[in-house]
Amino acid sequence: MRKLHSISIIIPCYNEEEVIESSHQRITSIMKDILKNSKCDSYEVVYVNDGSSDATQKILDGIFTQDPHVRVLVLRRNFGLQGAICAGLAMAKGQAAVTIDADLQDPPEKIEEMIARYEDGFDLVLGVREDRQTDTFFKRFTAETFYHLIKILGVEIVNNHGDFRLMARPLIDEFNALAERNRFIRAMVLSLDNHYAIVNYKREPRLQGTTKFNFSKMLSFSLDGILSFSFVPLRLVSIVGLIFCFLAFAGCIYVLYGKIFEHAVPGWTSTVLPIFVFSGLQLLSLGIIGEYIGRLYVEVKQRPLFSIRQELNHQVK
Repeated sequence: MRKLHSISIIIPCYNEEEVIESSHQRITSIMKDILKNSKCDSYEVVYVNDGSSDATQKILDGIFTQDPHVRVLVLRRNFGLQGAICAGLAMAKGQAAVTIDADLQDPPEKIEEMIARYEDGFDLVLGVREDRQTDTFFKRFTAETFYHLIKILGVEIVNNHGDFRLMARPLIDEFNALAERNRFIRAMVLSLDNHYAIVNYKREPRLQGTTKFNFSKMLSFSLDGILSFSFVPLRLVSIVGLIFCFLAFAGCIYVLYGKIFEHAVPGWTSTVLPIFVFSGLQLLSLGIIGEYIGRLYVEVKQRPLFSIRQELNHQVK
C-alpha cells in the first residue's frame, strides 16, 4: 500500500461569493481530519478565480491571508470550467490532486475514501453520483440523453461522473502534456487511464447561490464532448448522403418512367418536396462539418487554455 504525502484540492470559482466562505470552512475541517487520521501529511487548497465579476476575489483574498494552506490563481478572464480545472492541475504541487466544484454539492467528505483508493494503487479515482434526484426534470432528461448518445458515438465515459475526481501525479503530468484546446476532461482522463476506481455518493442540493452552467454552456460542453472524441457524425453524414443519392437516382428513374409512358403532368409536390428534403440535409451536413472545422481552427491557433494574472502563494517571497 502506497502512502500519500501531499494533496492539492482544486476548486474553480466563477461568481461564487455566496458559497466560498462556508465551502472553505467545510473543506478545512475535512482536511484537518484527514491529516489527523494520517491519510496525508500535508495539503493545499488551490482556488482558481475564473474571471469572476462579483466579490469572489475579495473573499479569496481574505481567506488567503488567514489560511497558510491556501493558494489563489487569478485568471485574466473567464476561460470556462474546463480551462479553470486545467489551470489548477497545471499549477498543483501535490502528489495527487482532487478537483471539486465550489458549491460542494459533490461531498468533500468522500476525499478520504478517494485517498484510500489511491493507497490501493489507483492513479485515477472517479466520483460518481448514485442518482440525479437533485436535478430538474429537464437537466436529468438532457443529461441521460447525452450519456446515451455519446456512448453510441463511441466515446468512453462513465455515467453520472462530473468533475469530482482524484488524479495521481504521474497522470496529472501526462494530462498537462496534452496539446489539444477543445477539452472534455471527463473523457480525456479515461483516454489516458482505463484502470480507475469509483467512489459513489449522493449529490447534495445547492444551498446558496445559483448554478453558472446555463443551457448555452451545457450545449457547448456537449458538443465538445461529442465532436472532440468521435468522427462518427462525419461518417453518418457520408452514409446518409449516400442513401439519399440512391433515393435521388431512383426518383429520377420514376419521374422519367412517368413522363415517357404515362404522360403525367409534373406537380408541385414532386418539385418542392425534394428541394425541402435535400436542402435540410445539406444544411445539416454543412453544420456538422462546420463544427469540426471550427474546432480545427481553434486547435491550429494554439491559443492558451488559460492565462494567469496573479498567483497568491505563501511560499513566494
